[in-house]
Amino acid sequence: MGNMPKKNYDVVIVGAGPSGAAAARGLVNEGLEVLVLEKKKLPRYKMCSGIIFKKSQDITEKLFGKIPESAYVTPRFLKGVRLWSDNKHFSDWPFNKGGNGAPNVWRSEYDYWLIKNSGAEVKDCCSLKGFKDYGNYIMLECHDTCNNETIHIRCEYLVSAEGSRSVIREKLDPDFEKGTKWFVAYQNYYEGTSDLDPYFYHGFLESQFGEVYAWFNVKDGLQIFGTAVRKGAKIRPYLSEYTKMLENSFGLKLKKLVRKTGCLGNDMCTTGRFYLGKGKVLLVGEAAGFLNAFGEGISCALSTGLFAAEAITKGIKSGNDALAIHSELTKVERRQTKMSWKLGAKIAGRDLMPI
Repeated sequence: MGNMPKKNYDVVIVGAGPSGAAAARGLVNEGLEVLVLEKKKLPRYKMCSGIIFKKSQDITEKLFGKIPESAYVTPRFLKGVRLWSDNKHFSDWPFNKGGNGAPNVWRSEYDYWLIKNSGAEVKDCCSLKGFKDYGNYIMLECHDTCNNETIHIRCEYLVSAEGSRSVIREKLDPDFEKGTKWFVAYQNYYEGTSDLDPYFYHGFLESQFGEVYAWFNVKDGLQIFGTAVRKGAKIRPYLSEYTKMLENSFGLKLKKLVRKTGCLGNDMCTTGRFYLGKGKVLLVGEAAGFLNAFGEGISCALSTGLFAAEAITKGIKSGNDALAIHSELTKVERRQTKMSWKLGAKIAGRDLMPI
């Protein structure tokens, strides 16, 4: 996936996650020439629960087919989410009744499979440095980190599928970016054991374990747990308190640290400050503000990627404003995102993102 791209495309998508892959698949299906740029080397790691909810399953199978065996982990399916109000009381939220549950995958493998099957040309190790909109075309300046080269690419439409930290959004509207508040999430992966049911994704809602919430799940025997706080706050005391609770209440025994990772998120999803784009530049997924309560983002990433593809296709065919079409297509998704956070706050008994 590292070959030098050609210079002219109908659409360039920045970001090779589910939203970028869905947008690419939808556009390629309409006969458009599409390039996907990914700043990291593929396959790249993604901090995520890796739970494929029913909506995500349906879109995945419709666009790409059955999820490959290589993406699945043990346990293969999860029964649901178990939310703990304290270390003794919980409520279960099953994924489906009478079914197997939700697929449990490694995002690195799932995402890589999606983008390889998108039909688009893909260039990894390539970061966007800047762009200029000339009205009838957009010129991009990119840096090929593998070859240490600057690349200039021309396209008619540009799509940001970059995630919460969007270079494109920041360049389009610096004032919007200044009003955005951020949180930091951190996660550990340990070899070890615990008494928590591995067939559930566990959320711990007590505020002493995190300002957002703390979580725990198991993949291929790894004990995966983390928490999140406001950017600038000290996360270590929360993580230490949370780890002690898991050890004392649920028999967590840690052996070898395999991986530790972190990421940034923002309050766009909880405040309803969606940013869909400007001119012929469209945003999808977390870049646009789509992230459901408790951090589920794959379903809205896939949906909004498809909406962007439909909007651009209709814009090209009809001459109408693709951004206006994108805004109309995402109306229900925006409402559902806001509703999910209200429901999450009601379940938790507190604001899930007090940042």
